[in-house]
Amino acid sequence: MTQPQEKTREAVETFLERFFGPGNGIWPGLSPDFRYKDRTLPFVEALRRGDDAPVVLPRAYTDRDRFVMYVIARDVSDRAKTAELIRAFAGPTYIAYDEQVGIQPVWLDPDDPVELAILNFFGQRPTFRLDTGRTLDHKLNLANALQLMQRTEARRPPRLWRVAKPVGRLLAEFEASLSAGAEAASGVVLDHLAATGGVTAFNLANLRIKRLDRLGRSEELLDSPDLADVIRQNPPVPVKEAILNAVYAALEEPLADSDLPTARQRLEERGRFVPDLLDIDATSLSAQAITVLLLAASVLEDVPALRQLIEAVQADDRSGELPQLVWDDAVQQLHQADGGSLLPAESEPSAETDASESTEPQASVDSWPSLLAAVAEGSSGGELALKNRTWASWPSPAADDAVLAAYLDSLENQAADEVWTAVGAFIDAVGYETPAGLTAHAFIRNAVTFDRFGPGDLAVLQALTEIALRAAPSTQTYADILEEIGAERSRWISPERAPIALDFVDLLFLAACPDSDARSNLAYNLLEPLWRHQGRLNEADLSFAKRLSEELGVNFTWQTRAGSEQEATLADLPPMSVLLYSLDKAVLARCTEEIEQLAPAVKVLTASDHVGSPQLRQKARSANVIVVATRCAKHAATGFIDQNKTTKYVGYANGSGSASLLRAAVDTLRMAAATS
Repeated sequence: MTQPQEKTREAVETFLERFFGPGNGIWPGLSPDFRYKDRTLPFVEALRRGDDAPVVLPRAYTDRDRFVMYVIARDVSDRAKTAELIRAFAGPTYIAYDEQVGIQPVWLDPDDPVELAILNFFGQRPTFRLDTGRTLDHKLNLANALQLMQRTEARRPPRLWRVAKPVGRLLAEFEASLSAGAEAASGVVLDHLAATGGVTAFNLANLRIKRLDRLGRSEELLDSPDLADVIRQNPPVPVKEAILNAVYAALEEPLADSDLPTARQRLEERGRFVPDLLDIDATSLSAQAITVLLLAASVLEDVPALRQLIEAVQADDRSGELPQLVWDDAVQQLHQADGGSLLPAESEPSAETDASESTEPQASVDSWPSLLAAVAEGSSGGELALKNRTWASWPSPAADDAVLAAYLDSLENQAADEVWTAVGAFIDAVGYETPAGLTAHAFIRNAVTFDRFGPGDLAVLQALTEIALRAAPSTQTYADILEEIGAERSRWISPERAPIALDFVDLLFLAACPDSDARSNLAYNLLEPLWRHQGRLNEADLSFAKRLSEELGVNFTWQTRAGSEQEATLADLPPMSVLLYSLDKAVLARCTEEIEQLAPAVKVLTASDHVGSPQLRQKARSANVIVVATRCAKHAATGFIDQNKTTKYVGYANGSGSASLLRAAVDTLRMAAATS
């Protein structure tokens, strides 16, 4: 045996000593005299042999009655594959999970000695923590299933992992998931994209940056090791905007305090890549991104960039969206550079325009009707408009609602399938302002026709339904929408997907109701499968289902609480504070009421700010747990929360409804309580 192999074996043994050390009573100290060592030995031997299979190791907590199995992927890119193996061998029979988002890896706690050992030895390899019941049979059944998984995977011939969905469909699902606020689903789709091998490392890095921007994780985005390479390769406008948004989060506090020198200092510390982004076309950028560019151009005394930015802001009359002190400083600097004149100067063509874009004649894509037409036809102009978010500077789709809906309904199958790639942009553009109900309804028909019930599709369908119902449809249209939503319910409703079903039912309660019979029928059809399997619902889902049933007059007899063998009730949670962030104030109110009823010791704070504020800063700093709904989230607010939080317990709703936010809040509260 060579020296490197000896070192590897020594490292494995050191890891095993730490893993089975303090905090893990399953095989104390790997003692050869331990009575039950034979139950754990096969998993230990598989690790020592280096089998071509995921690592599986059991743990019995020493400070509570809890048993888990850790499953660790063989490679950082094997997240999706490992999750599928767990589902195939353990599935819903031995473990509980949300079928909508699949089996997800966990964030390991560095303050836990057992999980710290995993972190130190396996690094960033995805790790799954699987819970089961407390009885010996539960534990043995899960262990046997995972042992069979290891043996089967180790003995199979080498093969490549392939994902059936084409790359284009996955990209569309990723974008739509982000727009609909399906955080976990967007992560699953991103893993599938990485597994296909059909997406370059540069494009994958772009997608990860866009996702971090949507989640408001500005610090993580700016610390990304891929950032320099991404900027060097001139990424699309939305990626550049995401980077600028993250920099703005670092500047927002001093700007709010009118402290321009500190803001400039922060820019120099956190915005080292901003000078490379000054040539961007600012037309469709957020106010936060423009603020960063203006401040950078002022610091660098880059007069051409200042002039271009100021002219772009003035052309769209957007100066009121920017911090006054940054705008005044930029205008004053340009005024001095021009010798007291603010007359427009000749400017160079924007470097943002790609050579191929300027030489190839393109049909004009400058409105929502032209965008949908270009996308349906497979035109590169439509693809470019989506890629660069040029639609962000257009009027809302609500202005052309009837035209867009009629066009969508007129499309043949192939074109209708293509145009779905624009649904994420549509949801983003509509937001929570003036709804485009007819177009949303047309997209709902598209989803049902093409069986779009994947990990992110249902959150998209829920967002479209919210838009359609908010538009106050006629009695017949209302009944049609509800009938279409319920037509394929048997294909996607299950206890594991309870939050998305409950989100739909909650929408029925919150929206105006022109047809009570149609509402009652859909509520019954969505709640009935959950009622029949209520023993598999967790405590929060069961409580909310019972509440909705009473509010909508659907007479089911529900249990008083979920019978969970591995978890205490929510009423047992210790005193904590949780901050809920969403732009939907009705959802915040509903979720707050449920948490206060289920967990009386938990103090609930809420926020729906569009930008940072002293109140939001105080809430973020004081919260023990933070939960964010990311649909149409305002980057200034979510980035501000990320900058000011003092807790590591941050959760994200996998949807935009009350039940999704409640599930995320309960899961994150339990995690915080378990590790505190």
